[in-house]
Amino acid sequence: MSRSRTPERKAELEAELALPPFPEALRYLWTAFRRIRSRNGGNGYGPTPISWADLDAFDRLSGLRLLPWEIEIIEVLDDAYFAARHNQEDDPQ
Repeated sequence: MSRSRTPERKAELEAELALPPFPEALRYLWTAFRRIRSRNGGNGYGPTPISWADLDAFDRLSGLRLLPWEIEIIEVLDDAYFAARHNQEDDPQ
């Protein structure tokens, strides 16, 4: 943001980056997502989506038994991860 040319643009960028506080009750799901995502191998062309096999292995090996709604949240997070990667690749800046 130090590269912003005007105070107005800097304020716009800061507002865009403002986030609500992280919901502490869901921190364990964020941690699970990060653990699974960091161990998910790519296919030579980049990262691949988290698969059912990845979720099953995490469930068995971590001892954390994910409920269907928790798996759905991890899938939504993974979709957001790929959407952000796609948007980043499309934005030449």
